[in-house]
Amino acid sequence: MRSLLLLCVLVLAAGRGVQPAGAQDAEKPVLTVHIHGDNTVYDEATGHTEVTGNVRILAYTNDPDSPRLAIRAEAAHYDMRGQVLEAHGSILMRTDQAAFRGEDLHFDLRTDEMRLTKVAVSVDFPREDGQVLRGYFYGDEIKSEAGSQFVIINGMVTPCDSPYKPDVGAGASRIVYDSTTGKATVYRGKLYFLGLPIPLLPKLSFDITGDPTSQGQELAYSCPGYSGYDGLYIPFQYEFTEADSPWLGTVSGRLATRSHFRGVASLVRDSTEYDLGIYAGRQEPMTDDITRRLAISRLPEIRYVRHFDMGQPHADWETGVSLGRFHERDEDPSTAMRSDERLSVWADYARNLEQKKKRDGTWWGATLTQNFYGRGTRFRDLSVEAGIGGRLSDDLSASLVLTRHHLDGQSPFFFDDVDIESEAYATLGWKMSHRWAFHSDGRYDLKRSSLRDYTLELSRRSRYLTWSASYDFSDKSIGLRVDINGLTGNTDPPDTEPVVSEEQVQLTPEWVHEGAIVDMQ
Repeated sequence: MRSLLLLCVLVLAAGRGVQPAGAQDAEKPVLTVHIHGDNTVYDEATGHTEVTGNVRILAYTNDPDSPRLAIRAEAAHYDMRGQVLEAHGSILMRTDQAAFRGEDLHFDLRTDEMRLTKVAVSVDFPREDGQVLRGYFYGDEIKSEAGSQFVIINGMVTPCDSPYKPDVGAGASRIVYDSTTGKATVYRGKLYFLGLPIPLLPKLSFDITGDPTSQGQELAYSCPGYSGYDGLYIPFQYEFTEADSPWLGTVSGRLATRSHFRGVASLVRDSTEYDLGIYAGRQEPMTDDITRRLAISRLPEIRYVRHFDMGQPHADWETGVSLGRFHERDEDPSTAMRSDERLSVWADYARNLEQKKKRDGTWWGATLTQNFYGRGTRFRDLSVEAGIGGRLSDDLSASLVLTRHHLDGQSPFFFDDVDIESEAYATLGWKMSHRWAFHSDGRYDLKRSSLRDYTLELSRRSRYLTWSASYDFSDKSIGLRVDINGLTGNTDPPDTEPVVSEEQVQLTPEWVHEGAIVDMQ
């Protein structure tokens, strides 16, 4: 996705100060630009080239990692000395990962600034599973800013290959995409769902990298749900920090017909070495002993997690510490409140963490947690787990995880306790057809020899969306969910076409001997 921003090109290869060929730094990539058309006028004194009629432009460098750019247009002007390219009329443009349609193009190779009007863009995002998710941008104008940002004016970003009544999309007077962070920010916009516009908050940001293993950063559109405690509820999430801030601030929760407002506000800073977060929660819903409903408030909690690179590619180590004050009570508001401070420290080791996330292969690990409470009590949990998972056939997958807890001491809170000391957790996925799928999971208490918890889910896939209905035994709730195919919910991306095909705009230089002007910087 980064190559969308870098519009690929010529990238910086030549653009940072042009020198005569004989004086060029040997380490700099060499930029080659081929220009061809029905009528060509070249002014050697000024370095200006005017080309009209069936214009073709191809630009690339001798660096194999540098992207290529191919353009078709009705007319073009190229300033070889100033490194400015302009094209007009029915523009078709391709890079290795992106495709563009538009009317007028201005591209300054020195500053890497680009502007294209009346534009449609498609970008390919290769996924870890080998599939390709294709995103689309439509707008009156698209331009690059600050070296790593694309800005869409009066436009829309969507995974649908048509801007007319898209199944899902975000439209606004201004949309900013940062190729460095993979974050898109929509200002004063609307969310389009099944072709209907829904007003958004003044600013909405989300991650569109399409990483199927990312945790906590997925974009999900959830329908209203129902639970025995909340009644009918609507979930929500809002990010309140700036797009370029090192901190991620969010407020998430649910509005319900039976319960008071409940939710969590957080301010988190993540890095490859550590995570630091501050959390404040009000009546967060949790469960104890599988079915007991609890309401937890954090006022507040500070968490620090340190990640370690031990030089082993399949081993992950982390340690953490948290300090906070907690309030806990049962779902009945008349029950007594349990309050105390808690200092928690832990160490975690996981072998084959990627296999665990994907539930494909084998994995094992251990976690040691020690809690200290304000009233002098202590609680320790040593948890050991091992798992195996994968495909049983083309349409059937399953996994099994065995976990054993070794406990010592006592916690004043139910939510700190362990529901099942020795358990087997299993999942089953069945792809019944191209459109229909079934998923279930359950927890079996090995000590009590009983099934303690399970979830059943049935989903139906359309071209761009997957609809799911589920029943949760522990929550006694029925849930409805909508996922964007290829982007959330472990769904496969839809089959779509780029806005410009490779046949329409060649990325290879077979035609350059047709009298094209060649500029090598």
